[in-house]
Amino acid sequence: MDRNPKPILNWLTSILVVFLTSTACQVLAQNPTPDNRLRQPSVPALADQESRIAERFNRLELLAGRLAELSRSTQPRRARLLRELVSQSRDQDIAGRFELIVSALQEERLANAADAQGKLRVDLQQLLELLLQEDRDRQIESERKRIKKYLAELKKLIRLQRGIKARTDGGDQSEQLTKDQQRVAEATGKLRDRIEETEGPQQSPNAQPRDSEKESKESEGGDPAQKAPEQSGQGKSEQSEPKPSEAGKPSQGDSKKGEQGNPSPSSPNQGSPSEGQPSPGGPQQKSQQESQQTPAQRSAERLKQAKQRMQQAQEQLEKAKREKAVEKQEQALRELEQAKAELERILRQLREEELERTLVLLEARFRKMLKDQVEVYEQSQELDANQSKVQTHELEIASGRLGRKESQIIRDADRALILLREDATSVAFPEALEQAREDMAVVAKRLSNIKFGMITQGLEEDVIATLEEILAALQNAIKKLREQKSRQQQGKGQPGEQPLVDQLAELRMIRALQTRINNRTKRYDEMIEGEQALEAELLEALARLSLRQERVYQATHDLDTGRNQ
Repeated sequence: MDRNPKPILNWLTSILVVFLTSTACQVLAQNPTPDNRLRQPSVPALADQESRIAERFNRLELLAGRLAELSRSTQPRRARLLRELVSQSRDQDIAGRFELIVSALQEERLANAADAQGKLRVDLQQLLELLLQEDRDRQIESERKRIKKYLAELKKLIRLQRGIKARTDGGDQSEQLTKDQQRVAEATGKLRDRIEETEGPQQSPNAQPRDSEKESKESEGGDPAQKAPEQSGQGKSEQSEPKPSEAGKPSQGDSKKGEQGNPSPSSPNQGSPSEGQPSPGGPQQKSQQESQQTPAQRSAERLKQAKQRMQQAQEQLEKAKREKAVEKQEQALRELEQAKAELERILRQLREEELERTLVLLEARFRKMLKDQVEVYEQSQELDANQSKVQTHELEIASGRLGRKESQIIRDADRALILLREDATSVAFPEALEQAREDMAVVAKRLSNIKFGMITQGLEEDVIATLEEILAALQNAIKKLREQKSRQQQGKGQPGEQPLVDQLAELRMIRALQTRINNRTKRYDEMIEGEQALEAELLEALARLSLRQERVYQATHDLDTGRNQ
């Protein structure tokens, strides 16, 4: 069987497209006139078409389940998405709702069919969005690798440029410096072209190319930021590049100012800006341009500016003007550093997106696990209290059902563990869940053996406490992440690389693990008669507790040494 999820994705997409475009029954339901029936497909034809779509969906659900099993060990994230697809489909009874629509069409209950189709369309769209999550995961990983390659090359360019600047300061030979500066400028231009081509063209309407003649004049001592007011035209020139034939013409406001001594009061947008006000082509406009660009576009623009500064430094070296060359080289370094900062911003944004997706998924899974575990615990208490009143056969059936339900919680815990380990930035949370999973396994075994007593209930209480602590930490992490993103959008903070949960949450979880070990030690001590435990079951529990204490120590050591970073 093909293990590529693309056929399933394409199949679901085609089903959804056909379903979304099947509007004939809605039209007939709203206007069932004879003329309209002639223009639209017949009702039996619609029923046949709906039946074929239902068969395709049933086949898709079957293939998704098989593919999830095949990719469970090699591609756990894909398997998880496919299992969720099948689970949601069955929970919503998609196949049964298709059959109801077919029946309604066969009985010509068009209004009912149209209404059911509208609701089913929404659920199919949700399934499609779920299946597309894996594509986005791959896109994030691919983009991260690509940006890291850009960064590695950019860091090399920064090292080379610093070396050339140091050699210029030190009085190295101008001829060799000129050649080396030219090579670095060319490499910078190639990197800029690759980023612009791969990450998308410059979309800012205000980004205007700078010709070589203007750059040459600037290299002779003119500051482009100071000349911008003289070169700015009317308000419309802020949104489009001026024509070469008009570049040297004064604006209407300039001519009026020359004739009258001040700009016309009826033309506030014309003429040169007054002293103390930002010019249309000055820093304010540049800031507006950058705010409209993506970080990749800003990085490409910075590389373009760096290349131009390097070319200017090269010209100054050819003229043996070392001081001016060093000045341009310093400007080039600043542009390179800013380009590097923009690429690092992209990596942080990708990490934040991935982080939020993981946190939301984990939060939903732990909420479900906690709900199921509380139900098992309450039923265990009820069976323990009524054990003497219930017949043995009924007790065996009830305990077996609880054991199977606990086993299902264990499977959910395994999926959550995969997510935590894939992220690899947390130490205490995977350990806490691993310990809870071990307790779940003991609980499942004891429930299956009709043991509802103190040990079983104590383990269940510890599992519930662990799940509550993890869930609260995840919810707090989601809240903090969204607040941080909101501050960044308002320009009040800088994005930062961050783990799944912060170190404070990790320390709290370590403390909770140790507290749980202490409480369990006291509980076992109360169960021991005499100075030493003799019961085999209790001895086994104490051995597990000893190993657990060692693992908590190791997790604390890893957190202290930053092994997860």
